[in-house]
Amino acid sequence: MDAITIQILRNKVASLIDEMHYHFYRSGYSTIIRESRDFSCVILDREGRLIVAPPMFFHAPVYRHLVRRILEVYGGERAIKAGDVFVSNHPYEGGLPHVSDMAFLAPVFAAGEIVAFAGSIAHKADVGGAVAGSTSADATEMFQEGLLVPPIKIVEAGVGQSDVERIILTNSRQPALMRGDIQAQIAVTQMGAQRVKELCDRFGAGTVMEAFAAILKAAADELRASVARLPEGESSAEGLLDSDGVVIDHPVKLAVTIAVKDGIASFDFSNSDPQARGPVNLRPSMVEACVFYALIGCLGPNLHFNDGMRDVVRLTYAPRTVTNADPPAPVSNYQMVTMAVAWDTTAPAPPPRI
Repeated sequence: MDAITIQILRNKVASLIDEMHYHFYRSGYSTIIRESRDFSCVILDREGRLIVAPPMFFHAPVYRHLVRRILEVYGGERAIKAGDVFVSNHPYEGGLPHVSDMAFLAPVFAAGEIVAFAGSIAHKADVGGAVAGSTSADATEMFQEGLLVPPIKIVEAGVGQSDVERIILTNSRQPALMRGDIQAQIAVTQMGAQRVKELCDRFGAGTVMEAFAAILKAAADELRASVARLPEGESSAEGLLDSDGVVIDHPVKLAVTIAVKDGIASFDFSNSDPQARGPVNLRPSMVEACVFYALIGCLGPNLHFNDGMRDVVRLTYAPRTVTNADPPAPVSNYQMVTMAVAWDTTAPAPPPRI
């Protein structure tokens, strides 16, 4: 495929993401959307790989986990249909950062096959749980953090599933704000899917999928070249949380070792503490966000994240640790010092690269 067509389609996707963000910002009800802008909108390939990163970078690595789970649950005997929209806020079933973040995904079909997905994640005003706002500082189980929604359909073949929405709203202390944000989020997700369908109609579905693959490969090649310019070797760092919010007098350690070899950057979090009783645990998707944020920040502003970069980065976790918790460990207050230790490991890079 020629470079001009690839760049045209990349710019189309980037422009579409901006359009989705604008409409969500204008139509969202809560101050979380209108002021904090704690949301993201994306376009993904048929496997759930991100093509262009959204402004809310920390949502970027999450989508692939959610799409894989949807394909696992619905891609077999339970068919995914054109016009479907899926919803989930489950940190373990869907890979979401925490229960307050709710994701919506819509498949894009061409010639009867899935060719892409459009999606959005947004923080919700209240999804139930032990405290108002749902983000509990002393939760000991994820069930205390709010209603848990595994990946399910909230729109099926273009028909809204009002029962699903009613269950979500009934568990919220702010149902009016929730309803407004949910409807806005569904609308921009559907709009994104429709725009990608229009691109397929204009350029051909095969061309669009081929361009997506080329965009992913280009990002991987750029990151690989940047990592290859780093000196090979290892660097380690660790950080401490004063406590997990429940066991007050016991610090929680997050530790990482980065190894650079043959153009691959490997991050090993295995020496982090066992998963905490309080809500400072993370799911791997959020660790990935911290790693890519630090790595790209150190290597240069001309690198733009997409899921192709996963080919250049390896992440290792030990099971049941604070960076790879098992259910029902709470995760409301994730990411407290993970960014700091990721930055510390990349600090030994040559000064021109920082």
